[in-house]
Order: sequence, then C-alpha cells, then structure tokens
Amino acid sequence: MNGIDLLQEDALSDLACTAASFFDGPFSIIHFAGDYWTHKPLIHTELSEIRRMMESHYLTLCGVAKYLAPVMIEKGGGRLVAFSCNSVVYNYPDLSPFTSAKAAIESFVRSFANEYAEVGLSATAIALPTMRTEKVLAEKTRGDHENYISPDELARILLEQTLKQDLYITGNITRLVKYSDSFYHKSYFLRNPREKTIP
Repeated sequence: MNGIDLLQEDALSDLACTAASFFDGPFSIIHFAGDYWTHKPLIHTELSEIRRMMESHYLTLCGVAKYLAPVMIEKGGGRLVAFSCNSVVYNYPDLSPFTSAKAAIESFVRSFANEYAEVGLSATAIALPTMRTEKVLAEKTRGDHENYISPDELARILLEQTLKQDLYITGNITRLVKYSDSFYHKSYFLRNPREKTIP
C-alpha cells in the first residue's frame, strides 16, 4: 500500500487488514508521517497550517496506533516507533505549532508504552536533529550542512539499534545529537535567519 490518507478511518482500516494478512508474527511500525514546517513566527502562520501540523504529525500517529495495535497484539507483539524533534527540549522560536505536535508525540509514546506493555507492545520516540535533505539544505542556507544527519544514517540507526532493542525497553525518547560547531557556538538566529519578523 502507498499513498493512503492516515486521517481517514477507511484507509486506516484497510491498512490494518493489509498488515493482518501480510505479517505472520510480531512486527514493528515506523510512523514517519508529517507535513514540512517552514520557520516563521506564529502570527505569520495560518490557522489551517497549525491544524495541519497537529493532524499530520500527531493525529496520524494516534490513528495508526489505534488501528494497528490490535493486529500487533494478535501477531504476538512489536514496537511502535515515532519521530519527535529536539526542538521539544530546546523550545526554539518560530517553531511553536511544529514543536507542540512533536511534544504531543512524545507524550503519546510514553502513555502508549504503559498502556500496552502487558500485551507485548513497546513504543519509542526518536527526537531528530536537523536532517540533511534537499528541502532542508535549501531553506537553511547558513546551517552546518556537513553535520546534519542524513536519511541513510537515520535508517541505519533504526535498523541496527532501535528495532533490535528488547521490548522491555519502552516509553523512551531517544535524542539524536551529532556534534556541530555552529550549533554549540552560534546563536539560533545566526543559524536560522528570519524571513518574517514580529512587528
């Protein structure tokens, strides 16, 4: 399956049916849905975009977990992996709708882990730093591009570490940090100049 709308219950039901027929034992879910955020002050952000942040990041995770948890239980357990962001810890400006959605993901992962531990399900959130993608590189022209984490590096961490953890390791927020001289020695606005300012 691809191209499904994770905000539609019919699509989530189809996803659950597909998973039930595809997997014959325990499996993991990696939830990587969510719209891209462009740094800007809240007052320059449309309410529809704020809603999209919460729906695309947090509500899709809730829907996937609601519909696939019963399948995971039936198949003998597994791990739910979702993605947060290090902005939840640092509380950066110009990111409040995005960061709030990511904070909701962290809270959900902790609660889900406690709620379903007794039936063999675990949950982990990975708090991402800036990722080295074409879109990010184009937007963050003053960033420390060489020290952004690449999608390949993230995939390796997921496959070689996160998914191999014992299911007793649950409810955790794993923060990925790659040392960057500019991150530790330059101010936020030098690294992320504002295109729109607060009047």
